[in-house]
Amino acid sequence: MPEKESTSRDYRERINRVIFHIESHLDEKLDLQDLAKVAFFSPFHFHRIFTAFTDEPLGNFIRRLRLERSSKHLLHLAAPVTEVALTAGYETPAAFTRAFSAHFGVSPTEYRKRNKPARMLGAKPLDLTTRKEKRNMKPEIRNVEPMPVLFVRRTGPYSQAAGEAFGVLCQFAGPRGLLGPTSRMIGISHDDPHVTAETKLRYDACVTVDHEVKPEGEIGLKTIAGGGYAIFVHSGPYELFQRTYDQIFKEWLPDSGKQLREEPCFEMYMNDPHRTKPEDLRTEIWLPIQ
Repeated sequence: MPEKESTSRDYRERINRVIFHIESHLDEKLDLQDLAKVAFFSPFHFHRIFTAFTDEPLGNFIRRLRLERSSKHLLHLAAPVTEVALTAGYETPAAFTRAFSAHFGVSPTEYRKRNKPARMLGAKPLDLTTRKEKRNMKPEIRNVEPMPVLFVRRTGPYSQAAGEAFGVLCQFAGPRGLLGPTSRMIGISHDDPHVTAETKLRYDACVTVDHEVKPEGEIGLKTIAGGGYAIFVHSGPYELFQRTYDQIFKEWLPDSGKQLREEPCFEMYMNDPHRTKPEDLRTEIWLPIQ
């Protein structure tokens, strides 16, 4: 077996271990840190890898399997809906009913009355042998020095938080002459929206600085870690970032032989979104590697 195919198979086997572990422990608390250990992945990047390979966020995956199991309980067990809800991990029957109705289109009580099972997707272990044709991804591998940046933190949906954070940052940096030709605009999305609620997503708008600047108020100063990075170019709208990230973690990383560092990925924006058509935007995605 070629080395690259063997590496890709290894990633799939590790994700399958997680899938089988989840199936066998649906009654227990399933923590991201523990599931990352099952797969021998760093918790720092595990959720992105799992989502890229399964096309389903980890939290959604677990909730779906619990709901689908509860549908079997409703049909084949005499337990009341309240007991089925608790077994599925819901604290109240009302919360269970909302989730069940959204997934199956009918309430748990109506589902039981129909006495007919709905089509369920199941866990879908990954195929270890099928290899689809992959996009040829050739990042630039670069070692860089630590990058001092001014930054503004905003919390909320990334599409909203990014605009607000950069608005505050530019109002501070512009009049002080900190937005020169060598300045780099960087965005750090600390949380995966598949894992973290939209209202709690943390986003840092950053601009590089080449001399000492005193932070003020909500304008902070920090350093982005130096070291090795694989740098990919995303062409097009920011809304399609997730597609590129999925390709990086599913297609490039397993075949690369590289190990990830426990530092956040970040985007470096190469042109101004206010003066550039969405389809013409170019963004570098920096992946921290050892």
